Amino acid sequence: MERTLVILKPSIPDKEFWENIIISREYFKKIFERIVRMKWFKIEKRKEENLNLETAQKHYEEKKEHPLFNSVIEYITWDVCEILSISWENSISEIRKIALKMRDKYIWNNSKLYNMIHASDSVYESEREHKIHFS
Repeated sequence: MERTLVILKPSIPDKEFWENIIISREYFKKIFERIVRMKWFKIEKRKEENLNLETAQKHYEEKKEHPLFNSVIEYITWDVCEILSISWENSISEIRKIALKMRDKYIWNNSKLYNMIHASDSVYESEREHKIHFS
């Protein structure tokens, strides 16, 4: 068994899209949860919250030198996020595969800024992120 942390980020604001379409987090969440249930993953914990600046910066601290860091922090703190702890065999790699497929399918501009889903990329990161969000 392995656990991973997933954050379903806020809806994508329409200003970034050509057709002024807002991609809703609720729509994205329904699809994600349906896939998770089909694959037998177990959602251990879940909470919804507006991340404060300090928590968001701590979550992304290893990316603080990235040129999009401030924009990512602004985006993830502007509205409610859903945070999930998911467990099952190989959950880290399997959830990341699901997240990437969903990003490619539903976020057609493949935005590095507006990636609506975060999934831990390693056991170390999963543990670090669980301490931040579910201490």
